[in-house]
Amino acid sequence: MSKLFTSIEDIRRENVRRLMQQYKTKRMDLSQGTKINYALLGHYIGKNPIKAIGDETASKIETFFNKPPNWLDHEHNSLVQETVSNLSKEIVDGLIEIPVYKSFFFNEENNSCDFEDIKDIHFFQANYFKSKGISVDCFRMTFAIDDSMQPYINIKDRVGIATDDTVIRDGDIYAVILNGKYSMFKQIFIETGNMLRLHSLNKDYPDKLVDSDEKVNLIIVGKQIYRAG
Repeated sequence: MSKLFTSIEDIRRENVRRLMQQYKTKRMDLSQGTKINYALLGHYIGKNPIKAIGDETASKIETFFNKPPNWLDHEHNSLVQETVSNLSKEIVDGLIEIPVYKSFFFNEENNSCDFEDIKDIHFFQANYFKSKGISVDCFRMTFAIDDSMQPYINIKDRVGIATDDTVIRDGDIYAVILNGKYSMFKQIFIETGNMLRLHSLNKDYPDKLVDSDEKVNLIIVGKQIYRAG
């Protein structure tokens, strides 16, 4: 039996959804930023919500999005227009802000990759993505967490990933997750016998061969297309 919500409960839920869409905030980001349990957020704002957003939870979310107290309690028809205005300002200023995440990981809930914990913002010229044929919506940045790809990618380098480019091309570098727990950047070579070789530029790290049976445990997050020290 579905829960019946009051008007203010509906308004709060829709405002949170719109804010997340406006600022391209994932549920994991909101969970970490507000200290609200990830699964509990699903009960509040998921496809079939079963819990109402209470006053304390609403206050945490308002603080996260830098909104004044009780902001979630009111309808805001300007939200969509505000999003358009922000995008226009980015283009006029000639810069686009891209969040830099601490890391990426395997999310068992949706059987895919997620990025977690925004640590910084990186600025790009607005025409960068057009010149590279890259979709901004499919571009993610994260920090390199080891030295396996030195000297090309060093620890704490900012690495840009095209998450819509997951078709393996021999010799290109990709962000990958192996066996649901090993997140890394590797140069991938296509070997005979339908095998893949995950190659590290740092000779201290041995190559890993992935056979046809193991491929099911290999997630290609996206192609590496940018790096900055």
